Formats: sequence, structure tokens, C-alpha cells
Amino acid sequence: MVRRIVPALRWLERFIRPRWVTPSETTKRVVGTVALLLGGALLAPVPLSNVPPALAIALIAFAYLEEDGVLLCAGLAAAVAMLVVAAAAVWETLSTTGMVPGLL
Repeated sequence: MVRRIVPALRWLERFIRPRWVTPSETTKRVVGTVALLLGGALLAPVPLSNVPPALAIALIAFAYLEEDGVLLCAGLAAAVAMLVVAAAAVWETLSTTGMVPGLL
């Protein structure tokens, strides 16, 4: 397993470098909130639906540890997109059960 992961991490570290300095207190709160919401998305009982949120959490973690603001913005954008998709899926599920009005 290490033989497969180390080359991938070395390839990824060529692109990750400190740029776009971010304020630490604001960043901590935003990253923590997004990670908490993505952690909730990991609980979905659909097969393989937890892989994209886990990859987004890993991407955000790499960016946060290396203080790479560009990668952090990309990771947060991916996380927001996944959270929108998850919210739409929950809304549609609830609308088919009659708990909330449907979109159409």
C-alpha cells in the first residue's frame, strides 16, 4: 500500500506550495465547518457515495497543512458543490415522501 501511495503523494506535492496566505482564525472556522458538513455527508447509506466527500476532505487537509490558499479555494469549491448535490438529493427524497413541497 505504501508503494502505491508514496508516488502519488510525491506527484501531488510538486503542485502544492505555500501561496495565497489566508488569515488563520477565519480559515480555521470555515475549514472546520465545511469538514463537519462533509463528515455528515459521509453517513449516506448509498454505496460509494462517501468517496467524493472523503477526497474533498483530504484535498482540504493537504491545502490547509501546506498553507496553499489556491488549493484550499479549489477544495472548498469542490466541497460546496458536493454539499449542494447532497442537499438536492435530500430535498428530493423528502419531497417524494410528502414532507416538503416538490420543486415542480
